[in-house]
Amino acid sequence: MHSEVTTDLSKIKSNLDKTGSDGENVVLISTGAMNPIHRSHLSNMIKTKHHLETNYHFNVIGGFISPTHDEYVQGKLVEEFIPGQHRIEMCEKAIEEENQQDWLSVDKAECMGMD
Repeated sequence: MHSEVTTDLSKIKSNLDKTGSDGENVVLISTGAMNPIHRSHLSNMIKTKHHLETNYHFNVIGGFISPTHDEYVQGKLVEEFIPGQHRIEMCEKAIEEENQQDWLSVDKAECMGMD
């Protein structure tokens, strides 16, 4: 379940205040095991944002990386399984390393909901 603890909406609110009346506002989401997150996960989000803003004049006001819950990931990956809290932390670090924290964050709802 989404809550203030799992889903930070502050970036969306802040970016919404900065947008003009031109274009449609959108939020991107990427789901998956993120076991581990890698450069292509973030690259896909960044390229999608750029494409939507450049070619369709959408305002991408936010984006979420949403790691899948432990039960599914552990069943799928068995010994290669990385616990959810570690995957969340890796996602947060990856966003920082790519300097995308002004619009992109980790949605913890799915991952934390099944722990």
